[in-house]
Amino acid sequence: MFFLNDLEKINDFAYKLEIKGNNSFIIYKTIKIMLKSVHYDDEINTIYFSAENVEPLKNYILKHKNNRVKTNVCIKMIDDLTKQMLYLKGINYGFYGFDINDILVIDGIFVFCSSQYLMQIVNDKFIFNCPFKMPYFGNPELIGLSILPSVVNPKCCYYSLGVLIVFCLLNNYLLVGNEIKSMIEIDDIISNFNNTKIYWFIKRSLEEHPEKRTLLLI
Repeated sequence: MFFLNDLEKINDFAYKLEIKGNNSFIIYKTIKIMLKSVHYDDEINTIYFSAENVEPLKNYILKHKNNRVKTNVCIKMIDDLTKQMLYLKGINYGFYGFDINDILVIDGIFVFCSSQYLMQIVNDKFIFNCPFKMPYFGNPELIGLSILPSVVNPKCCYYSLGVLIVFCLLNNYLLVGNEIKSMIEIDDIISNFNNTKIYWFIKRSLEEHPEKRTLLLI
């Protein structure tokens, strides 16, 4: 299901967005911390916001040469999306992955605008009780699930963010055929950025063991 199907441009500077899903109000909360001008209409479960330009991340990537987003823009993307993810963690929610259609670029700000992979954190765990949709930007924990119910470390989404950043930066999808690349293979893929801020961010987010993953850009 495409969860951004109710984005509507009202005029040159105003948009209306309805997010599908039971936890849409939680995503609205995160959007309010990202954008300056947001109004929530609880009667119709919709937000209104001011912006000059709004486009899906997919379209934004296609505008770049060889579908490769510049390093400084990827750093901005990391900063914006990390802010949302940490806010969610603070209220015991998180994403277990995401698709490229889950992210909008709003006047240069990167914003998660979907609840389809949003899940409550219970005792520092995601609890999967029933079959679920595998996100395009997944992670080893989801790929390795073989029985239900199962529990997963909420830091699984850190890996998903790392995969997204590599995809945007290099037009390289790390999870082809659900194959989990080794750190040696990942090092080779990102070698052109060796010892830069974005290199170390990717390395930290793609740690093999989820408890060791961090969202740290320094």
